[in-house]
Formats: sequence, structure tokens, C-alpha cells
Amino acid sequence: MTRQPKFQRPLFLVTLAFLLTDPAIGQPVTQPFTFNVYQHQMPAVRNASVAWGDIDNDGDLDAFISGRSDAGLTSAVFRNEDDGSGQAGFQPLATTFDALAYSRAAWADYDGDGDLDLAVAGSRTAAVPYQPAVLIYRNDGGGFTAVDTDLPGLHSGALAWGDADNDGDLDLLLTGVDVDGAYRSILASNAGGAFSAAPAGFPGFAFGEAKWGDFDADGDADLLISGATDEGFRTSVYRNNGTAVDEIAAELVPLAFSSVDWGDYDGDGDLDIVVSGGQVTPRIFEGEARIYRNDGGSFSALSEVVQGTLAGTITWGDYDNDGDLDLLSLGAESALGRRTARIYRNVDGTFEHATYLIGAIFASADWGDFDGDGDLDLLSAGATSLGENMLNVYTNERQVRPDLPAAPDALRAEITGSGVWLEWTDGALGPVTYDLRIGTAPGLSDVRAAPADPASGLRRLARPGLHATNATYLQHLAPGRYYWSVQTVGPNLQASAFAEEASFEIAATSTDLTDAELPTTFGMSAPYPNPFSGTAWIEYDLPKVSNVQIRVYDMLGRLTASVWEGAQIAGTHRVAWQSPRHVSGGLYLVELRAGEFRAVQSLTLIR
Repeated sequence: MTRQPKFQRPLFLVTLAFLLTDPAIGQPVTQPFTFNVYQHQMPAVRNASVAWGDIDNDGDLDAFISGRSDAGLTSAVFRNEDDGSGQAGFQPLATTFDALAYSRAAWADYDGDGDLDLAVAGSRTAAVPYQPAVLIYRNDGGGFTAVDTDLPGLHSGALAWGDADNDGDLDLLLTGVDVDGAYRSILASNAGGAFSAAPAGFPGFAFGEAKWGDFDADGDADLLISGATDEGFRTSVYRNNGTAVDEIAAELVPLAFSSVDWGDYDGDGDLDIVVSGGQVTPRIFEGEARIYRNDGGSFSALSEVVQGTLAGTITWGDYDNDGDLDLLSLGAESALGRRTARIYRNVDGTFEHATYLIGAIFASADWGDFDGDGDLDLLSAGATSLGENMLNVYTNERQVRPDLPAAPDALRAEITGSGVWLEWTDGALGPVTYDLRIGTAPGLSDVRAAPADPASGLRRLARPGLHATNATYLQHLAPGRYYWSVQTVGPNLQASAFAEEASFEIAATSTDLTDAELPTTFGMSAPYPNPFSGTAWIEYDLPKVSNVQIRVYDMLGRLTASVWEGAQIAGTHRVAWQSPRHVSGGLYLVELRAGEFRAVQSLTLIR
């Protein structure tokens, strides 16, 4: 028997309401000297997914488009080429892609060969019976080949690349509706370019979005996710504890047909949250949006509310090049209400409505500097208030081009068995992020690839870096010497050159501890350096497998940071506390709990 999740019928009725509604009140495009509509020949689509990415490494952003066009379902890559007049023109790539609707797409160099590959999930049909599919296309010199995988087909869900297990390569999170109508959450682990799928360790989600981000600054990728589950609508944060993910206690608004994003909107060094989507109300289905400030790993909602939208996109981006994150909101205000697109300008941590664009439902949008003039342009698709399909390219005409961020320096590696903590120094202020490249020979990126030109640092992908702080951790590395570098990504998605390359070595015997070499008692060393100004190292001994919890408290007993939570094997371990910018200088207490064992050490932070 086909499994029917509890919320499938309400969601079907909501979708039907979308489809049967008369055209809603629309909006004009305002402030034409900020965003102008750019002429192109790409197909207009709804139930869409759009994504910028430089597929041919020629220095400009190409476009992937997927969804329902007037001619039927379509999925295609359009190469950004000079049209002969010095302007960008978009020409279809000859490669044939499976045509999908209700789709998600994301670029990443999953095989570390220096070019962007593509993952897409969606349905090969626009109506029942749906034919869900998950496809990975390998980029070989600008041409794409479908990779043979056993990944289960899913549509109407989320798709997100991230290094879930901290082994250096990019894994793939997939959520959505399978062929039987069940909601699924799948983690496809990447092992040398081959993917193996397993349950993600949390409920099945659909009709929403997910993003990876290190919200607690412990060096690994945590997960923000929103959508419908069997038990209802939900928005959750899952902390990565090194071996699994655990949901944190955060009261986030439950939404479906939702969109989420991480971003440091207040410039204090940690990742905040924005979420927008739909709630069931007497008006059938209404949009709701919330911004949550991250204070040491705890989230609190801003009193200021931006207009909620559903079945669209909400995402951060510094469109005005003033150094902080602004906000794009695209979607429907309600199932029967108007389609809207607004840009909110960040003014000292508050958000002022700055610009209207053309609204749409069943919509997708992506920031990216497609014309190479140094500011964020925009690609958006969906169904307009008149019921017509839309694909708009907006050029940003603010003509404010800031300097590129400075490259990081003082690269440092701290070996921990078969793992390594990597840290670097960066004087940039505000909401910067970082991307690393790591290889087995100088200049290579076969362990971790960054979506940027290794010589110039020019970005091939219009997204923030994977790391929100200037430290990260990798584990399960094979013995040998590794070469690495890092670049800074600004809030306008422009990036620095890569830092001067450094190296580290994993010893051949580092993973072969005998029983005689293991610690015989629990213990905790004094953190170092002490005092410190950025990263402090916490070292401890475990004589057996233990559930470990490391927390930092101020002198009033208030929790400042949760550094580590989860099971660890016997041995000597070392973790880093990367203090966020908002944490003030002073004396702190570091508490280690491992089973019944407890130890406390003091640590002084200098600002």
C-alpha cells in the first residue's frame, strides 16, 4: 500500500489552492537605477530551480534553469558568452539534461578536479503519477556526463552539498517525496567520488529547504532545515557532533513551502538564521518570516519582522556593497494573495524595505555577479501574478565596487591522530566566510576543492564560503603530506586571492595506537595558548569510549559556547574553541564532562 504521510492531504489542498487561484495583485519594479531587467532568450519557468555557476572556468557565471516552461518541462545550462556587442548573452549548452520540475539544483566540485559538477532532484512529470529522480552530472571540461548512482529519487524537497563527516570531500543531503509518496531525508556520503545513501538520522522532510553551516564554531558543518514532516511543519537546527547530528533546543517557527539561509547579518562572527514559508491559517495558507540572532549558539527572534512569503526563496546578499548582509524575499504572501519580491537593506542590524522586484510563486532565485562589474546581480524564476511563467535576469546598477578582501595569512595546522585542525589569521571585519582547498601535491585540490580559480581566487560559484570562522577540522585522513590554502569571501560574494600555500603531514602510525599507548585515566590539560585572542586548544584523555561534552562559561555561570557534544573513542583528543567576535575579553571556565568524569580549567580571552 502506498504510504500517505499525515500532512500530504493538507499540502495537496494548499497546492491546489495555488493552482486554481485567479491572478493576484502584482507589484511594479521600482528603483530602476538599482536593478534593471536584462534581456535574454532563456525559457521562462515555474516550479523552478535556478543556479549561477562558472561551468567552463572562463571567469563569468553561467546559468542552470529547470522547471515547467510553456513548452513543457525543461532543464538546461546556458553558457554566458559575449553576444558580439560586449554584452553577456546566454547560449544553451549542447548537453542534454533530464527535464525536471519541483526541482532543486546545486553546483559543487565533488570530485576535486577543478570544475563545477551539478546535482539535481525533481520529478520527470508535472502531474500524478510523479517520477522522482536524483541526478549527478560530472563536469569534464565544460561537458556533462550523468553519473551512475543508486540514489533514491525525490522531488519537492531540499538538496545541499556539505562535508558532513569532515573527511574533506563534499557529501550530499537530499530530502523530498519518494515514488511512494513518503517523505525522506537521505545523506549521500562521498567516498572518492562514489556515493552511498543512508537515512540522515532525522525525520523525513519535504516542501522546504536545507543549508549546512557551522553555527557553533566547532569546525564542522551543522544543518538548518525547514519543511513538512509526517508529524507537521517544522524548522530545526541539527548540531554535528562528529558521528551524527542532534537537534538543538531552539524554538524556531514551523513552516512548509519554506526557504532558509545562514548568514552573519550583525557581523559578530557567528551564523544567524532567516526562514520564510507558509503556515496554515483561516486564510488557508499565509506567509511568515523570522530572523534569529545567534548568541553563543542560542537563537533569539528579532522583534522586527520582514514580510513572510511562501513557495519561494529567502536569501542573504550584500547587494549595495556596504559590507553587511541584505535580504531578498521572493514568493507569495498567501496562497490566495499577491506574489511579491522585496529587497531589504541592512542598516545597522535592522532591515528597511528598499526595492520591489517582480513577484512570483513556485519560485527560485540566486544572487551572482554575471556581468563581472563587482556587484550582485539576480536570477529569478516562477509564476507571476498574471499566471505567466517568468525568468528574469536583473543587473545591479549601483556602480559601487569595493576592494576585494585581503587574503588570509599565518596558516597553522595542529595534527590530532588521523585528523587535523586548520586555522588562519584574517583581519577582515564583518560577515566574511572562507573556503579551503586541500590536495596531496602542491596546487592540487583532490581532497577539498574550493569553487575558485587557484591562481586569482576568482569565484566560480556565487555562494558564501563553507566556513564561517577561521578554523576547521578534518578527520580520517590517510597518512601522507597535504598541501592547503584558504581564501576570504566577502558578503557580496567577491573573494580574495588564496593565501600562500602551507602543508602538514599525517604520520603513518597516527591511527595505530595499541592498548599500551592508550590513556589509562581520564584527564584534561590546561587550554593553550593562555591567554589567547582567537583560537584556544583544549586537550584531554579518554581511557575508553565516552560521551563527551565540552562547554565554556563566563564568571557568572552563563553558557558562552558549546564546543563539543558526542561520543569519542579512547585516546588523546584535541579540539579548538574559536571565540566569536561578540564574546568579550575576560576570564572563562572550560568544563569537560566524559561519563562520570568532570574537570574545569580557566582560560583568559584578550580582545
